[in-house]
Amino acid sequence: MAEREETDRLLLVIKNGNVHERRSASDALAALGSEATEPLIRALLREQNNDVRWYLSRTLAKIGAPAVDDLIAVLIAEDDRDTRRYVAAALGAIGEPAIDPLIGLLGDDDPELRGYASLAIGRIGEPAIPKLLDLIKNSEGVVNRCALMTLHKMGEVGPEALAEYLSE
Repeated sequence: MAEREETDRLLLVIKNGNVHERRSASDALAALGSEATEPLIRALLREQNNDVRWYLSRTLAKIGAPAVDDLIAVLIAEDDRDTRRYVAAALGAIGEPAIDPLIGLLGDDDPELRGYASLAIGRIGEPAIPKLLDLIKNSEGVVNRCALMTLHKMGEVGPEALAEYLSE
């Protein structure tokens, strides 16, 4: 019970505190690990203030791999574009543990969902390149085009990897 009260208190600090208090609360919640994931996601889904959403997604990103499955579920189920954007940012910041589930979303029927997955993969960058090249080699249609576009939008490393792949 005391842990839940502390989580609720820290969430209130993220909502109402100053920058330093919010960062400290974010770090404290992230230190709780997977136990904080569910309350953070509930808060993210309710919150309308984009500054607060940023801190919540930052905290989920700091939790890392234990938050990936829950974040993927929110990305799939949520209709609110701002929420999806913050969830995609958190997944991108988590990095490598999020690659496989995000790659799997590139074949989804929802074009917006594919876009958010692509955005997150692009943020991950170079660690995602081998999986994207594999998709280009072994897929067709929408999945192939999404992999190509994700590499193209990845900054310098994506187009370079694509050019190298195509020259082989």
